[in-house]
Amino acid sequence: MTYCIGLKTNEGLVFASDSRTNAGLDNYSTYKKMFSFAVGDRCVVILTSGNLSTSQHVFKTIQKDVDAKNPLISLNTCNNFDEIADYIGNISQKKSQSDGISINTHLGSNFIVGGQIKGQEPELKMIYPVGNHINVSEIKPFFQLGEIKYGKPILDRLIRKEISLGDAARCALVSFDSTMKSDLSVGPPIDLVIYKKDTLDISQNDRLQFKTPFFADLSKKWSEGLGNLFGTLPKFDWENESD
Repeated sequence: MTYCIGLKTNEGLVFASDSRTNAGLDNYSTYKKMFSFAVGDRCVVILTSGNLSTSQHVFKTIQKDVDAKNPLISLNTCNNFDEIADYIGNISQKKSQSDGISINTHLGSNFIVGGQIKGQEPELKMIYPVGNHINVSEIKPFFQLGEIKYGKPILDRLIRKEISLGDAARCALVSFDSTMKSDLSVGPPIDLVIYKKDTLDISQNDRLQFKTPFFADLSKKWSEGLGNLFGTLPKFDWENESD
């Protein structure tokens, strides 16, 4: 019951996540699924889906280590994003083991982590419940978590590393709009974070509802545009035959 997106472009990174954890006809609950950290020489953003207990534990442990005076390891002490991904994966995997769910990865948590450390290139990685991780593809430079099927087609068609950061962010929101129209388990508020390359800080941080003017206008224009485009599609030969 979640949907998260991480996009990597030549200009920077886009992160988006919904906040729904449970949904029914007359009951739903929400929980923030994004953790951001921007201090000194680095900016790190983490998205999560899966077991809520594991996700909460990982975020709380990360914050505790960041706040500690002399931690053995933290987001501040990792030398690169491989070490950051290993650090997050180890916390997640240990929590899953203690809860007795490590042998069933369906019950674990997945994470998308991205950002930049000064002097290094921006990174975007996927971390699996068993603790291992992969880098984003050059051909399809994005990751999704959760209910991916409804919002994936727009990303497949448009997201390339050359796309502008603004277009990438709009594409992410259209992907969310498509998903929320088809799946009740994904819902607002949508957390949207934009990271511009080499700034080492969050460039834009928004929380969007259905009625937020920008999102409402984007959703309306996308729907109207699809309707207008559909009317221009080629006709079948038999549609032009006279009776």
